[in-house]
Amino acid sequence: MDRFSAMKIFVRIIQLGSFTAVAVEMGLTQSSVSKKISALERSLGATLLTRSNRQVLLTEVGTNYYEHCISILSELEEAEAQTKEYTLKPKGKLRINVPVSYGRMHVIPYLPDFMKKYPEIDIELSSLDRKVDLVGDGFDLVIRIGHLDDSSLVARKLGDSPRVIVASPNYLDTYGAPHNLDELKKHNCFVYTHLSTVNIWHFRFQGKEVSLQVNGSMQSNSGDAIRECVISGLGIAILPNWLIQPDLDKGSLVSFMDDYVPTEFPINAVYPQNNYIPLKVRCFVNFFKGLYANNLIINPKLLPISAD
Repeated sequence: MDRFSAMKIFVRIIQLGSFTAVAVEMGLTQSSVSKKISALERSLGATLLTRSNRQVLLTEVGTNYYEHCISILSELEEAEAQTKEYTLKPKGKLRINVPVSYGRMHVIPYLPDFMKKYPEIDIELSSLDRKVDLVGDGFDLVIRIGHLDDSSLVARKLGDSPRVIVASPNYLDTYGAPHNLDELKKHNCFVYTHLSTVNIWHFRFQGKEVSLQVNGSMQSNSGDAIRECVISGLGIAILPNWLIQPDLDKGSLVSFMDDYVPTEFPINAVYPQNNYIPLKVRCFVNFFKGLYANNLIINPKLLPISAD
């Protein structure tokens, strides 16, 4: 039995939810698909799937095996794709969507290098902060900051988006710096409306998850707008390091309440879940993943640990 072929069939059954759908997709008979799964289960000595009311359900053992299969097949596809990059020329139009501020600072500046490396890929770039319908809007790939909640999509992590509580020195001189949540609640706090929690700020404090409902004179779906208002001394906000690190370095913004660590979000490249991922998509993902690997703002775990 071809173990990798059986693993692919098993994974697609879970993803599509049907033996019949997998048979149609792979050009096999339903009987052939069933036999391959039965042979796989016999070789493993375990039942991976159960069928109930026309639903395909994973057993406990099957769930564990499925997670390993996803990892193994992803690594195999990655190895094959990287090999193809040396022998094939990726080409065609690549439709990408990126968040406005993030794209401006951490995608667009590097597009010339990508386009020089892959001259036969034509880029169609749009910048939107709202969550787009990747498939419905015809995008090959989007960059999203936050956890993926759509199982029909694939997310490749590019980096992390740690965030900090910030204000301008002028604001803190005028109103004082809060030291805890009770004091923070009394301040003018600006919120980013594209977060599902909106005006509920979540932190990790002394190993525990804590939260606070904040209020302020501004809500916006633009990180740039909030940043400008905070720099102008109008209030407090939680903003990502990738957006404000230059401001922190210059001193136009100051972080405080360091014991309260805001929720960190992953930065993902997201694309449709298909058997075949176009080479142009893989090239884009691998290019930026490699680029960000040594970026201390997007990959803060590279920072040395203080001896203090």
